[in-house]
Amino acid sequence: MKCCYCQKPIIKNLTIKELVQRKKSVELCWECAKLFTPLSSENKCDGCQKSLLKSERKSTHSQKRLCTDCLYWQERYPTYDFCHRSFFKYDEAMQTWFQQYKFTGDIRLAGTFAKQWQSLPKRFPDYLFCPIPLSNERLAQRGFNQVSQMLKVSGVTFQILLKRVKHHSAQAQHTRVKRLAMPQPFALCVEPEQIKQCKILLIDDVYTTGQTLFHAATCLAEYQPIEVRTFSLAR
Repeated sequence: MKCCYCQKPIIKNLTIKELVQRKKSVELCWECAKLFTPLSSENKCDGCQKSLLKSERKSTHSQKRLCTDCLYWQERYPTYDFCHRSFFKYDEAMQTWFQQYKFTGDIRLAGTFAKQWQSLPKRFPDYLFCPIPLSNERLAQRGFNQVSQMLKVSGVTFQILLKRVKHHSAQAQHTRVKRLAMPQPFALCVEPEQIKQCKILLIDDVYTTGQTLFHAATCLAEYQPIEVRTFSLAR
């Protein structure tokens, strides 16, 4: 067995179940695993898990502690009960990983965080999992949807509920102001009855401004789901 990131051998005692099933395990070695920083809830925004400034930490027990970003979204989308969660901090180590996986196109890294993705069905039971779609132009350029591929390799069932009808240049090429000003790029690609009265978890790779996920969530909200929540690998 090799580490799915550094490709060094992983030596461990296999369980009887692993020996019987003989499934190819996808996992990180302990050295690579410690590169990535899990996000905690301490002193974090209740809306998006962003680290709170001291001035933002004061709140009553009945009120969410929200960062300035989430206060902006709350004002812009007052009827949307927003709640975003992520596994890891988007730090230098995670940026390096994304550069190799997403931009260099090393699809072998799709299983790097399989154990984390496999925890989603327990954390969000009875939800439809919907990865954020790429435009046809971006899919042709990259060759794969980085979110769908991670879920697929991890064995997590998902459904394609949205399509991207407008192609924009990569988010990393835009300033924060331009990202926030981008028009709605998504449209529903299933029958409305398929999501009515359902709980939906939108899944993306990285949460930056939140604009992409808010566009997707508000697109779905038009068709009366019970609840829409969002999740990303990193924040």
